[in-house]
Amino acid sequence: MFVLSNAWRALTRSKGRTVLTALITLVVTFGTVAGLAIVQENHTAHTDDYDVQKATLAVRPSAASWKKVSPTDSASTKHYMTWTDYTEYATIIQQAGVTLDFTVTETVPARVSGDLKAVSGDSLGSASDDKTGGQLIWRAFWTKDAASASDLGTFKIVSGKNLSYDNQSSDPDTTSALVSSAFAKANNLKVGDKFKVATASDASTTYELTVRGIYEYTAGSTADNPVVTARNRENAIFTNYQTFAEAGLDPQTGDSSVSGWKVPDLNVVFNASDAAGYKKLVNTFKKSKLPASGYTVSSPSLEAYNKSLEPLDAVAGNVKTGTIVLLAVGGVLLLALVLVGVWGPKRDDEIGMALVSGVSRGRLGWQLMLEVFFTTLPFYVIGLVAGVFSTKPLAAAIASGHEVTASSSLIWQMVWGGLGTIVVLAILAALRLAFYRADKLFAADGDWGSVSETETIESESNHDDAEAQA
Repeated sequence: MFVLSNAWRALTRSKGRTVLTALITLVVTFGTVAGLAIVQENHTAHTDDYDVQKATLAVRPSAASWKKVSPTDSASTKHYMTWTDYTEYATIIQQAGVTLDFTVTETVPARVSGDLKAVSGDSLGSASDDKTGGQLIWRAFWTKDAASASDLGTFKIVSGKNLSYDNQSSDPDTTSALVSSAFAKANNLKVGDKFKVATASDASTTYELTVRGIYEYTAGSTADNPVVTARNRENAIFTNYQTFAEAGLDPQTGDSSVSGWKVPDLNVVFNASDAAGYKKLVNTFKKSKLPASGYTVSSPSLEAYNKSLEPLDAVAGNVKTGTIVLLAVGGVLLLALVLVGVWGPKRDDEIGMALVSGVSRGRLGWQLMLEVFFTTLPFYVIGLVAGVFSTKPLAAAIASGHEVTASSSLIWQMVWGGLGTIVVLAILAALRLAFYRADKLFAADGDWGSVSETETIESESNHDDAEAQA
């Protein structure tokens, strides 16, 4: 109790230093937990999490080839990938002993027919439908996965039902379509209503569709085809593949005999399983000198994943630097406060008086260690707990899209690292006794409200000498 009460009294005599030490401990601990959790999540996102991501593989025209495609020049569709082109890649995949599933998206322009009208907002200008193929976009999805990965942007059904993607059916649905809420409003369309669209190559060739559902976009467009991007995506009509083929819009054979707007933008996406599988396929293509000039191989899913990491990357870069600075500055300040607390002149007087009173150096050292424990350990625990529970909402606010939590390994690292640091500071404080010299026992400077015994003896001696001389 003697040591505890003395330690507590020593802290209350220096309230400013005590409060500052506790505050720095709290801030450094909280900031370090949050910072390291974000940095750790960023590292994991680029390594372990990246490796297990579902990886797709797409072969598409390169950026240079897309520059040659014009929304007002039907002849530029010769740069699209065709079924013949994809067959070459599929053959190489099979020869490599890899079995992959795939999905297909096909897109063509389309014209309004009758009283139907397009939603304004395209960049086709005053060019005629004969030049552009029409203001509408007709897109077919082979599977639900293809619809979910649409580069026009993900969407949700706000009225009606989604499309049927039963590719094994002997009697598939070949009339249903999805239209945007903006397009439906502009044409007063409701679920169950029928409407006709004309093909891009021939205004007199029409096809009747039924509104099965009305959708709204939930994400922005990442489309690369200039023909598609020139149109307002609200004018996109979505159908399944069977409807697209029934309308005669999918020339699977005799690619060379088809030209102009009859050529659909064919996008076959293979499922490469994971990042390692994707990399293996890319290397396989390279050995076969593919992709051909003007085309590129990419993974839309991995690219989307990496793009989702950009906010986290930006935050993690700043947080990493900030955490290092916080640890360095906070560590130096805590060390300085501890040393000032035990090496100050008043502490010389206190230690000297205690030793004269019979207190052992060991007990005094334990008192100095307790002072460090009192001002750091409770606030370290508070900062650690607060950091663990605050990391998730804090990271969500500054790096949305990725869940950041303090892992158990990080928590244990903080526990042992923090306790080790506090013990080191406490030992440094206790070492003050090892450097306290005995000749300081009677060298007090009067800070305790009394004159030192040395000064009293000297004063009395000088007084006796003065009386003798008188």
